Amino acid sequence: MFTSLVQAFDEHGEGLVFRGPDFEWIPEKHESKTPHLKMEDALKLVQFALTKYSMEMHQLPSRVVIHKSSRWTHEEKTGIHAGLKGRVSRYDLIALQRQDHVRLITTSKYPPLRGTRFQIAELDYLYTTGFVAELGQFHGMHVPSPLLIADHIGSDSSRETLVGEILTLTKMNWNAARLGGLLPITLEFARRVSDIMKEIPVDEEPQPQAKFYS
Repeated sequence: MFTSLVQAFDEHGEGLVFRGPDFEWIPEKHESKTPHLKMEDALKLVQFALTKYSMEMHQLPSRVVIHKSSRWTHEEKTGIHAGLKGRVSRYDLIALQRQDHVRLITTSKYPPLRGTRFQIAELDYLYTTGFVAELGQFHGMHVPSPLLIADHIGSDSSRETLVGEILTLTKMNWNAARLGGLLPITLEFARRVSDIMKEIPVDEEPQPQAKFYS
């Protein structure tokens, strides 16, 4: 049994932490080794998140953006759409994945500029780390790899808008002195919260404010 974790951020970057409903994952019964939600589980999860968000913020969001570290399945997309229908009209579902198979090679001694974006077929690649021209520095020890933007499902938000938002969110880790990280704070914060959640008893409701997990 795996427990779903939900991290919701408002337009001011304030985070809310929720523990979602449990769901069962039996790898032997599925083709993929990566856990994926069934349609009904995805629907329940997004409805749960919207309800909790509404309780804390006293309103529903005008737009929902969901970052995921694995590709979206048809059941997950269908469930999320059904859960948002009638409550939130604008939404974007995005898959962001670490990868080191595709890189750009520069003619200088410095790696590509942070913020460099290129496209291969339907896949976008974004350097969220790299050389920072304004500072004349590269904040890293190894050759950087771009982040893979594998999916985009939802409203009519342009790729340029989504890429700009992802790049901005890599600079919102208030617990680090670095200019930006590889992953946006949505995914980075989720990974850290999951480690803390393991220590919270299942019968204990976690605090929703992000400050308790910093």
